[in-house]
Parts: sequence; structure tokens; C-alpha cells
Amino acid sequence: MGSPENQGQMVSIMNLPDVTAHDFEKVDLSQYKWIHWEARNAAEQVEMMRRVERHNRSREAGERVRTSVEVENPEALRGLRSRVRPGATLICAWAEEGADAVGPNGELLHSDAFPPETLVDTLGAGDTFNAAVIFALSEGKSLQDALTFGCQIAGRKCGIQGFDGIV
Repeated sequence: MGSPENQGQMVSIMNLPDVTAHDFEKVDLSQYKWIHWEARNAAEQVEMMRRVERHNRSREAGERVRTSVEVENPEALRGLRSRVRPGATLICAWAEEGADAVGPNGELLHSDAFPPETLVDTLGAGDTFNAAVIFALSEGKSLQDALTFGCQIAGRKCGIQGFDGIV
């Protein structure tokens, strides 16, 4: 788990309060290409998402902020497809089973997992997957390429302790 001083830092990080909609009002949205939420405090996050939607309505397509939300309950995905905005993409990582996505046109995509030779540390692999997929999509990669890249980078993360040297 690391040295005692790192453990103290980890505890203090884990005790940080969630960002509120009031806090989010201070964010200069023009500085961002993508904002990702982990579904936690729904009421606050809905207000934050509405702010991004208002921001996007007043911007040209190339200046709009893309958004994503992580829902960690796979059962929730079943009901989401009919509730998301047309053109949305749904992605679900399945750990050692790889990941699936339903693209804007309804096409189902899959990437196999890329497990390391030796499993070392899975802590943060899901966040690593999310970051890699968002990075690839924001760089203009196809959904299939982003899904595969996310699985590759998450697999690398599982083969090392911590995060140094993933890419």
C-alpha cells in the first residue's frame, strides 16, 4: 500500500468532500474539451451537467464540451439505452472479459482484455480504462480503437504497481 506517509495522503484524499454545483460554477468551461463524472451525488451532478448543456448551446460545435458519466452498476446499462440522448455512446468495461460499447448508430462493439503476464495491482484499472478511452476519443480515434486502447492501457496498469510507466 505504500509508505506510511503515502498512506496518510491517501486517507486525506479519500476524505475529500464531493464537488458541489456551487463549486462547479467557478469552473471556466471554455478551458475544457471533456468533463467526466463518476455517478455519486446525482442532484449536484445533474445541475453541473445542465450548466455544461447551457454552455454548449451558446458555442460552435468545435468549442463544445463533451461529457461522460461512469455508472458502475452494469444492470443500469440495460435501461439506459432508451433514455440517453440520440447519438450517445454507451461503454461498459467488464474487467478480464474486455469491454463493450454501443455506438451512436446502435452498432455493438467489443474489445478483448489485454491482461498482463503477471497480475500486480488492479486498483485504479477502471479509472485508467476511462481515461484512456476519453483520451482516444478526444483525439478523434474511432470508438473501436478507443475501446481497444482503453483495454490495452488498463491491462498494462494491472501489470504494474501504481501508475508510473503505464504509457
